Amino acid sequence: MAMDTDQATPSLPEFDPEIVHLIDQAAHVLDEGTRVPLTGRVVVDGEGLQALLDHMRQALPEDLRHAHAVLEESERLMAAAQEEASGVVQAAHARAAELTAETEVLRHATALAEETVAQARERALEMRAGARAYAEELLVRAEAAIARLLEEVRSNRAQLGPPA
Repeated sequence: MAMDTDQATPSLPEFDPEIVHLIDQAAHVLDEGTRVPLTGRVVVDGEGLQALLDHMRQALPEDLRHAHAVLEESERLMAAAQEEASGVVQAAHARAAELTAETEVLRHATALAEETVAQARERALEMRAGARAYAEELLVRAEAAIARLLEEVRSNRAQLGPPA
């Protein structure tokens, strides 16, 4: 199978030659260290390695330092956002509790209003029945009074006799 040589192979990022050189020096310090038998450990020149690490830190690209600063700032902003979100959630819970309490008060007031309306209707029915009974009693009395008057009129007519 033939490989297409026109395709570019992915390249590794370009590193600052100074950093590469310092890494090579660190590897050389490690290679030159004294090996401790049966442990796999190496004793190295601590001052020399420390100086080499300091040079590495100074040789780090500015972009890497800037990226570190951006990372710290994003972590700070994330913490602030989480704190604010927590405050919003707490406020939402408080408002929900308030609305629940208001809803309960509304339910109680509605039930009380319905009970009052029912009592008023019942009282109105009772009053209508009482008024009807009173009117019936008045009509019975009026009918009796009219019957007595009619009887009296008939009696008076009879006393007068037939018309002449």
